[in-house]
Amino acid sequence: MKTKIIPIIVLFVMQFSFGQEKVKDTLATATDKVFIEQNKLREKEEILKTEQKQEKERQKELDKAEKDKKIAEREKKKAEKELKKIEKEKAQREKAVARVEKAKERIKDAKKDLEKDKEKFEKLKRKEKLSAEDELKWREKLLKQENKFLELQLDLEKAQHKLDKLD
Repeated sequence: MKTKIIPIIVLFVMQFSFGQEKVKDTLATATDKVFIEQNKLREKEEILKTEQKQEKERQKELDKAEKDKKIAEREKKKAEKELKKIEKEKAQREKAVARVEKAKERIKDAKKDLEKDKEKFEKLKRKEKLSAEDELKWREKLLKQENKFLELQLDLEKAQHKLDKLD
């Protein structure tokens, strides 16, 4: 009987010792698991906060980029408007210069025609080939040409004044 009791006692002692270790290990493991899960939660929270912070920074950068883009667009429109204004002024100046040149050419032609007709009139008058009516017609024609010449000079002065205004 002693031989049967000793192995049974040893068996109970072993079971009891293993049982306590398991309980002890289970408690330690459970608390470790809780700590590990808490650490994981903290890490996840930190990662989430970091991601949120990065997202806010990205949004700020996007907003700044959008603002810079709008400013650049405004500057571009302003530059285009200024360029159009300069081109318009250049075109106006070129037109004014062309008008002045055209007026000078017209005056030159009118003066040439007037001188030519005056010489013709004087020539006919010297040769006494003009009747009283023809002489009146010639004088009327010469006066009309002189008036045209004076009007062309006035147009030249106006065109020159406009050109001077643009400068």
